[in-house]
Amino acid sequence: MADLHFTICDLRQRISALPQVEYMRGDFLEQHKAHREAARALGQYLTETYGAKVSERHDANRITMHRITSTSTSGLIGAFQNWIAAAEKRHAITIGDQS
Repeated sequence: MADLHFTICDLRQRISALPQVEYMRGDFLEQHKAHREAARALGQYLTETYGAKVSERHDANRITMHRITSTSTSGLIGAFQNWIAAAEKRHAITIGDQS
């Protein structure tokens, strides 16, 4: 499960490096566009690096990686964050089984 732990850490770090949307600034649409493009690029990275399957649709976004699937209706970042939560649960269970 070391690979899973590494993937969780890598994804968490890459999410935190994405451009943020600051609502107080006047260029909200441009910020949102940059954020979505960066999220798509992150999805491409996950596909190329970890063999992830990432889909973005108007009604739901999905990621499957390391046989863990997560979805979100709030964008790719939401799906990625939900994947981290599910992967951490799986990792904790696996670590617990080894004790």
